[in-house]
Amino acid sequence: MASGDDPNRMIDVDQLLLSKKLEPLSEQHRAELVAIAKLDVSAYSEMEVRTYVIDRIVRILGYDKGTVFSADLEHPVTFLGKNIFPDYKFTLWNENFWLIEAKKPRMNKVAFEYADFSQAIEYSVHPSINASLVVLCDGVKFEIFDREASVDAPMLRVMITELPRDFDKLRAVLEPMQVWFFQKRRVVRMIDKVFNKEFNMNRIGEFSDLVDRRLRSKHQIVIQNYRNTPRPDENADLDFVRTATPEDIIELLLFEERRIPVTNAVNLRLVELSTPSSFPVMLRIFPEEPRDATDVYMAQALAYLMRLAESQPSVQLIPTWLTKDSGDRTLDGATKYLLRQCLTYFSDYEPYRIILLAANAIRRIAKVVAISNNAVQSIGKELHAFARHELPEMSWAQILGSPEHQIIGLMDGQVRGALYGFVKRHSGDDRPFSGGRRSFQVESAKATLKSIWQLEAQLVASVGNYPKLMQERSLGDLRSIEWCSITYDYLGHFALCMMHLFPRWQQYALETHRDRLEDLIKLGSSKAREMLGVAPLSKVEALPDEVIATRFFFGDVHMLRTLRASYIGTSTTS
Repeated sequence: MASGDDPNRMIDVDQLLLSKKLEPLSEQHRAELVAIAKLDVSAYSEMEVRTYVIDRIVRILGYDKGTVFSADLEHPVTFLGKNIFPDYKFTLWNENFWLIEAKKPRMNKVAFEYADFSQAIEYSVHPSINASLVVLCDGVKFEIFDREASVDAPMLRVMITELPRDFDKLRAVLEPMQVWFFQKRRVVRMIDKVFNKEFNMNRIGEFSDLVDRRLRSKHQIVIQNYRNTPRPDENADLDFVRTATPEDIIELLLFEERRIPVTNAVNLRLVELSTPSSFPVMLRIFPEEPRDATDVYMAQALAYLMRLAESQPSVQLIPTWLTKDSGDRTLDGATKYLLRQCLTYFSDYEPYRIILLAANAIRRIAKVVAISNNAVQSIGKELHAFARHELPEMSWAQILGSPEHQIIGLMDGQVRGALYGFVKRHSGDDRPFSGGRRSFQVESAKATLKSIWQLEAQLVASVGNYPKLMQERSLGDLRSIEWCSITYDYLGHFALCMMHLFPRWQQYALETHRDRLEDLIKLGSSKAREMLGVAPLSKVEALPDEVIATRFFFGDVHMLRTLRASYIGTSTTS
């Protein structure tokens, strides 16, 4: 059935959430399958079928003794005091979910018969196993039965001679993660089986509440399982940073907030890439003419200068705008200038002030649309379903994945694209008599930004009670998007946070910019409170609206109050 509000959409979200895409098979495993397919099993015993066919296939499927996906051989189960020994029981996280029975090859039998199947069925119904999937293999063929669906015909038959071609069919049912998802489909199937016969409407609500309580009771167990489960990509982001190119670092990672080890690695990698020549890195981060940038980008760019200044006193290139006040062409001089701009929201360099304000306005608009537009909400669910199907289950992307996470990703992509367009639109052109130089058009960009604010105010007003809607449709993001560059100076706050590895620069900020740190406390910076020793919850006097409007709205107090009221609920006349 289609998802969302559009009846023409044919994406089965439920099916995607209950299935998993296969990972590529290694060349080593492909070669082994070819070798298995060429075996002459005509004279094999049952034990030889197990050793030379089943054992090898089981390992390729991903099961191994002593792992979370284990194959137990001849582990006894008891019926009425009698021990019997299934050939193989397969466990996922110590739970049994399926089994294989080995048989002696019968070269002239196309399919297994009742005598072959009955013993395996007996094993499968034992309470300690309770396997819906029952597999038979005689070295000639694999047959998989779903005993809850049919015991008359297998759901899948694969001939061993065709393993190289058809192995993905086996994998799609029997790989550990595929069995895991099969069990989840099994739960849903049982609900359908029971409630398709229900005749009391109240029972649906009662059962829904019961299931919800049971699932909520599993939260602590899931958290503990999460802590105990290894993630193969746990440090993939760090590994990427350590070998990333300047383009990857600057155009991707400088725009993103990451965990502290990754942020530190980005900083170190940029300095490493600046040796022996910092020219390519400096030119891309700080071009002579303004480029697209955000609060996060500028704070990380400042940290790069701080670390670079610790390792070398001078560089081949320092952009003119970074030394335009003092004329100090040293790295220290450039770093001091950029620090002052980050702590005053670029009060002395209007091009970047406009660009940063535009970035925050565009991001606010993107979030309003994401929260208020039902189509975007549906797209988030569909993208999450695709990610759940496509990405490895035991990965950070899956653990952190959600429809809301997908919507945040959409927003970030939209913001980057729109911001790039904004800067490009106001960067002039190479006209014949301009000397080939592009110059950022400050007044044109400022006029466009003002029109963006007007559009934003109209959009938020059209939603109604946006603060309440934002609560009800929370994206779970930790970024204060609605407050940035309205009542909260995130650039100044994040710049201070990036200084934790640079004691010299922290001391310089305390000695030289104390009054600016005090302003940042009034603009929401917990880091400024920490640096000045101000208690976290102690009240501070608010900055006058005129001062805030000068910082974020070119002095337009009315626009400040309008947007503040829309997002925070503060009176427009306060």
